[in-house]
Amino acid sequence: MSAGRAKLQWMATETTAVVLTERVDALGAALRAAGVSPERACGLLATAAAATMDAVTLHALLDDQPQMRASAESAATVAQQRPEPISLAA
Repeated sequence: MSAGRAKLQWMATETTAVVLTERVDALGAALRAAGVSPERACGLLATAAAATMDAVTLHALLDDQPQMRASAESAATVAQQRPEPISLAA
């Protein structure tokens, strides 16, 4: 993968992380404004933070998928190009 492509993928993942973090922060502010108890808000925010980490991880994995698919296709091509093994009689 080229350095430019890697940087763009990293930037896309970082952008996703920033957007989701801003939404979790907004959720915290909304919970405080609504008078939700700190204990309940903490549980909700912990769940939201875990979901955010999962989403960012999934985004990063899916960004890498075309490269992984190309690698798998290259490996299949190499396997097809190998000559058949020779059977030797004992």
